Amino acid sequence: MIHFRRIGHRLLASVGGIVILGIVAITLTYAIRQEASSLQQAENALGKVTDSVAEGLAAIMLGGHAKAAPDFASRLKNVPNVIDYRIIRIDGTQAFVDNATVERVNTRLGEFEFTGRKGEPAPVRAVSSIDPALERMRQTGERVFSYHTQPGGERLVTVFSPIHAGLSCKKCHGAEDVLRGAITLTVSMKDIDDDVEHTWRLSILVIIGALAGIIALIYWFAHRTVVSQIAEFLKAMETAAVGDNSVRLKATSRDEIGRMAHSFNHMNEELLQIYGNLKEERTKLNTVIHGASSGIVVTDAKQQVVLVNRAAENIIGRSEQAIIERGFLHLFDDSAWMEARIQDEGGEASSPLLEWNGKILSVQASTIRHEDGTIIGSAALIRDITEEKRLEARLKEQSITDALTGLHNRRHFDEVLVTEFKRWKRYAQPLSVMMIDVDHFKKFNDTHGHDCGDRVLGAIGAVLKALAAPSLIPCRYGGEEMLIVMPGVVEERGVQLAETVRQRIAELVIDGLKVTVSIGVAGLPGHEVENGDALVKLADDALYDAKEGGRNQVRRAGPRSAGYLGADTQ
Repeated sequence: MIHFRRIGHRLLASVGGIVILGIVAITLTYAIRQEASSLQQAENALGKVTDSVAEGLAAIMLGGHAKAAPDFASRLKNVPNVIDYRIIRIDGTQAFVDNATVERVNTRLGEFEFTGRKGEPAPVRAVSSIDPALERMRQTGERVFSYHTQPGGERLVTVFSPIHAGLSCKKCHGAEDVLRGAITLTVSMKDIDDDVEHTWRLSILVIIGALAGIIALIYWFAHRTVVSQIAEFLKAMETAAVGDNSVRLKATSRDEIGRMAHSFNHMNEELLQIYGNLKEERTKLNTVIHGASSGIVVTDAKQQVVLVNRAAENIIGRSEQAIIERGFLHLFDDSAWMEARIQDEGGEASSPLLEWNGKILSVQASTIRHEDGTIIGSAALIRDITEEKRLEARLKEQSITDALTGLHNRRHFDEVLVTEFKRWKRYAQPLSVMMIDVDHFKKFNDTHGHDCGDRVLGAIGAVLKALAAPSLIPCRYGGEEMLIVMPGVVEERGVQLAETVRQRIAELVIDGLKVTVSIGVAGLPGHEVENGDALVKLADDALYDAKEGGRNQVRRAGPRSAGYLGADTQ
């Protein structure tokens, strides 16, 4: 069975088709020319016959033997293949069968020169006066052939050969008539058609024979020189396509096929070397990817997951098969979230944090594009930063916390004070500060040792942390001094809170010793200050007033006569 997918059959069909067209064209041209030549020879033969008849007829007429003309003409009917023969006038009526011409000639001569036929024979219409062939002969004065087919299929040809009026005819017929009539001869074309048919049959046989031989030759030559080598080349390429680059072709010839074989062998050698290098690099890459602590998930252009490393399985908590089945956008059960990560293309959301199954993950997702902008896949780099965030939070807490008291340190206090004072300036939100100092702290250190002093400070820190609310920010200001920033608290309320602090600390007993503190409070509104430090200075002045007033008491900022709260006033 012929499959035109094969190059050999297409080559055979194309070359054979071209050859077939050429042979058919040549043969048809030959047959058509032979047919035309046969017709031309037949027409020439008919012309010669009618010319001979015309010459004989002229001799009879000039000799004055017009009555013998019909007998002369009738002899042609005995010639083989002659169907009909007549001598007609220009109007298509048959000559020499009536007295029309004799009467016209006698009238012209003015005497009874010629004797007509007995009786009054009627004119015989041999050809229609409007016959196309007759009309063409009258117009051109040339011989005309008319072909027609009988009901049985036999072809006939009728020649209209003109009889021209010569000088000798003018005496009887006058000079005004150029054509006197015509000789019509109808013959059968059977012999000629048989010859033409024979020519066509022979031509067809020649075509068939030539085609069979040429196609066989083309097929043999093409298969031997091209197709078999191409088939071998194709087989080698199919072998190489499945990864076997060890196949080699015979490159013995110097033609295009031989050069192709040489190039193929060289290509296979290069591919074998490249494949070896790629395999080695792939092994290294797989080692890196699967040994990485960060999770890696990669897709192709159709968003089908094609790579999942072990770290991704451990971090996400699903197997590689489950991740592949769920798809890239459903790594964390929120396709919209992942879609936003991909579309962000390196923006702020390209590496956000995500809380997942008790872990804090850093997910960096992006779309991978070719140089021309075509999407070739997506990738996600997933890191478990839970411990990092915990350590970061711990370090941050340590950076703003005093180790001894557990309160915020001085640096954090300065930052908070600046922020809250700006809020007061912009929104007029109340702000108060509470300055605390341990009474007779030097006695604790000098008499009972620094360890005792540290325990006192630690216990006070614990009290302040226990009393602290979201609106109270306790800090160690330095040495035995402590500060509480109170956003949203007016000075009067701050004084009340300070009294609560004083009382709680007064309940402490450290190493058998009673602990008391003095507290100063300053708040906004109520004072004209330029910054937070000025507000702290007012609280410090109030603290000094408490110390001067006997310690273990609370004083608010302002003149000393503004009043105070404390144990000494009760």
